[in-house]
Amino acid sequence: MPLPLRPGRIAVRGRHLGANVIYEIEDNGRGIDPKDFERIFDLFRRSGVQDQQGEGIGLAHVRALVRRLGGTISVSSRLGEGSIFTVVLPSYISMSSEAA
Repeated sequence: MPLPLRPGRIAVRGRHLGANVIYEIEDNGRGIDPKDFERIFDLFRRSGVQDQQGEGIGLAHVRALVRRLGGTISVSSRLGEGSIFTVVLPSYISMSSEAA
């Protein structure tokens, strides 16, 4: 059964924590089943019912970029309520050959 339509909402927050900066991106979308939390970061993999457009590329690219910058990305979510993606990056990024 499809969820009722509601106005979309995205909130972006950022803060310093020690030697890191933390960004949280929160939406009020359909949410992600906990069993799919790792899967959504794999190339060409998506969560839930495949009833909406998408190729399963976006989050894989985000994770690759975050890792290249020396950070991490994680997700917390509840079905029907939305998701929060948390990106943790070092406050200062070294421009070594690996990160460039």
